[in-house]
Amino acid sequence: MSGSGSFSIRIVNDDGDGISGVEVSVHYASVLAGYHKSDTDSDGWAQFDIESAPPWGSLIETVYANDEKVGGDINPDDGDTFSFTLS
Repeated sequence: MSGSGSFSIRIVNDDGDGISGVEVSVHYASVLAGYHKSDTDSDGWAQFDIESAPPWGSLIETVYANDEKVGGDINPDDGDTFSFTLS
């Protein structure tokens, strides 16, 4: 992940329908890098700015939805989309 732009994460239920109002947090691989949060919209999408990624640790180690681990090990570029299921 480098440069500018954004990426999106969609949180879906077991039927594949988007879930609104979910707090999504992405945690970077570097312990110093921290994390960023965004809430899903009415279709289940949360958007994150690439500019906010720390320059020394852009690999996203873990993705949480409402404090439940739903994925990780992603390195998004501008325009990338990801989908994770929240049971």
